[in-house]
Amino acid sequence: MTFRANHAESLEQMVDWERGLITGRIFTDDEIYKQEAEKLFLRTWVYLAHEDQLKNYGDFLSTYIGADRILVVRQRDGSIKALLNACRHRGMSVCRADVGNAKSFLCSFHGWTYDSAGNLISAPNLESGYHGQLDKSQWGLVAVPRVESYKGLIFGCFAPDAPSLLDYLGEMAWYLDCLLDRREGGTEVIGGVHKMRTRGNWKLAAEQFAGDNYHAIMTHVSVRDAWADPQAERAPAGFSKAMTLPGRQFSSRQGHGMAGFLLKSSAVPSFSGDPSISEDQGIVADYYKSTRNEVANRLGAERADGPADGAGLVFPNFAFLSGVLGSSTIAVFQPRGPHLFDHWRWGIVDKAAPKAVKEAMVRCLHVWPIGVADADDGENWGGIQASLAGPMAQSLKLNYQMGMGTEGPDSVYPGTVVPNMMCEFAQRRFYRRWLEYMTSESWPAID
Repeated sequence: MTFRANHAESLEQMVDWERGLITGRIFTDDEIYKQEAEKLFLRTWVYLAHEDQLKNYGDFLSTYIGADRILVVRQRDGSIKALLNACRHRGMSVCRADVGNAKSFLCSFHGWTYDSAGNLISAPNLESGYHGQLDKSQWGLVAVPRVESYKGLIFGCFAPDAPSLLDYLGEMAWYLDCLLDRREGGTEVIGGVHKMRTRGNWKLAAEQFAGDNYHAIMTHVSVRDAWADPQAERAPAGFSKAMTLPGRQFSSRQGHGMAGFLLKSSAVPSFSGDPSISEDQGIVADYYKSTRNEVANRLGAERADGPADGAGLVFPNFAFLSGVLGSSTIAVFQPRGPHLFDHWRWGIVDKAAPKAVKEAMVRCLHVWPIGVADADDGENWGGIQASLAGPMAQSLKLNYQMGMGTEGPDSVYPGTVVPNMMCEFAQRRFYRRWLEYMTSESWPAID
């Protein structure tokens, strides 16, 4: 009997989200990636920057929307524009720096120059070359038509028929507030950007942050030993036991998802001097405990007590980690083809936090998650991609069936919720929404 890989499957056959079956080829196929760049990323709200990174007129940051290079710039009037980073003459990037401050951008190929709003302001030899016939007003940088912010997070969208950012976030905004709106003044980014190039498909990282706590039991089994005092006496502990603690998983019809523990203030001890964690972790944890009542007055007890210490994803590729025992972070997964993506991560903290807490969070950031967890995850994502190189492996139906039927409404938390920490409902929702973008000709409405 001869076995053959099936390359004739439609996307609907490859993504059977209702039965929890996903074909491996969606992570490796060049044509699928090309469709994502156009049909997914050009129609979703994609994270661009944090407002704290663009404080002054002319501050800029280089990023991507899918495969397209984008320049995000603070304007003279305080607004923010996002511009396609491609000269209108031959397509050269007009800015090759990651961050900085500039009032104009000069193309290094032929010298076309644009102001901070993307207007073409000069070009060499306008008279002798163009005989005065180049209409500069028609040749500015292409602007991302829609740029909106949610409590410091800036997103851009090319689709005119997409809903507003707030409507797009939907119930996810309620959960994001636990990270972004704990205290008056909002948040700021700290510790610089950490950029990691990872072998693997960007969706593997995205689906994990949408609600995969199952991986932590095995993948991060050695994490605690990485930060604890090696001389301290402590009982063995691992993520397997932790994942049985009270928690919730949330998933949105928009494809967003998150999961976190429920931490009642009465059950959270002081961590000062605890030998099983680092001194910096103790500082951060005690800060969260000390601000709990302020957060409860601002957001309500249900958000002050959880889900906390959790991970989440705003569809398609913006991730966050809210941690009471380390650094809170925001991240974006930038695809570089089907087999490679860049993982950019920043620390994020309440602006009102004391200097000592901010400094402790920066130090924690280099241990958890960047020092150990990101390395663990990268090994897995790369290993999956290597395994899926073969045609038979690409044709496998991968199992996404954990917890089917356990999701539903919750008396406290908005959206569709799973009443524990381990389930794959969020991943099924993620791929359902991915499929809708990939198979629709306009912005896919939600039934």
